Parts: sequence; structure tokens; C-alpha cells
Amino acid sequence: MPNFRRGLQKTKRYWLIGLVLFLSNLLLSAKIQAKTLYVSDTTLTANVRTGPSFENRIIAMLQSGTKVTLVREEGGWSEVALADGRRAWILKNYLSDRPPWRETAQKLTAENQSLQSQVASLEQSKQTLSHENKKLMTELQDRSQKLDQLEKANKNMKTSYNLRWFLGGAGVLFAGWILGFWMGRMRRRSYSERYRL
Repeated sequence: MPNFRRGLQKTKRYWLIGLVLFLSNLLLSAKIQAKTLYVSDTTLTANVRTGPSFENRIIAMLQSGTKVTLVREEGGWSEVALADGRRAWILKNYLSDRPPWRETAQKLTAENQSLQSQVASLEQSKQTLSHENKKLMTELQDRSQKLDQLEKANKNMKTSYNLRWFLGGAGVLFAGWILGFWMGRMRRRSYSERYRL
């Protein structure tokens, strides 16, 4: 009995795996077949009908460039899903896998205008930055000249300071020498006056 149950469980598993594989394959094939198409720009409007023949009733008129999803093809007709969820039939000749040229041209023209305005804005930014760069370079040159002048003035000031100290020291030395000389004469005079008496 346990072997029978095991066999039954294995069979159920195989069936379940097979079912999952079948359903996933079915979903993948449905996704592959669902293709977005556009009403061609060879016509202004295209009639969509309830079935794949001219005897079927017209249910809508689609403008050039309208997106539809291909469901299946039969003869010269294509069954498509419309944006509102309805299904309809349209002649294959009225469908294209690319957007209409007019729509593409309008899109590219809009992108071109946007890019041109961006280029103009970048050009203006470039001119502004160039002007600011020139101003900064001039300011940098001015500051560099001022720095050179300050360095020269500092050097002159150091020389002048050192010269003052040197002259001050020489003056003190000279004053000391004169004072010493004068004091020496005074001493000699006073000494000689003592002996005269």
C-alpha cells in the first residue's frame, strides 16, 4: 500500500509539473504573438470590422499612427486589440511595425528644437563663464602684481630696519667713544690741575 501511495504522489507531481510547463509555454507564446503595430501612414483613416471580410460591419475608423496589438492573422486580415479593449479586424496592408513618418518627423523636430535650445543655453553659459574667467584672470594678475610690490616693500623695509639697527649701534659706539675720549680729557685736565697746585 505505501508503494501505491508513493506512485500516486509521483504521478500527481509529474502531472503538476507538466501542467505548469504547458501553461508557461502557452503564456510565453501569447506574449511573443502580442505585437504592437501602427495604422500605416499610407491612409488617413482605416476601417476596422467585426470579422475578416468586407461584408462584416465597420465598428471604428482608426487614424494614421494609432497603436494596436496584433492578436492573430488570417488571410489578408489581422485581428487586433484596440486601446479600449475591443477586438476588431483590419486589412494587413493598413498596418506597419513602425510609427508613421509624419509622427516620427514631428517627434524628431521637437527633439531637435529642444536640443537647439539646450545648445543655445550652453553657449550662453560658456560665454558667461568665459567672461568670468577673463575677469578672474585680470584680478589674479592684479593681485600678483600687488604681491610683488608688497614683497619688494617688505624687502626694502627689512633692509631699512637692519640699516637703522646698524646705524643705531654704530651711533651708540661712536657716542661711547666720544664720551670716553671726552671723559679721558676731562680726567687728564683734572689730574693736571691737581698737580699744578
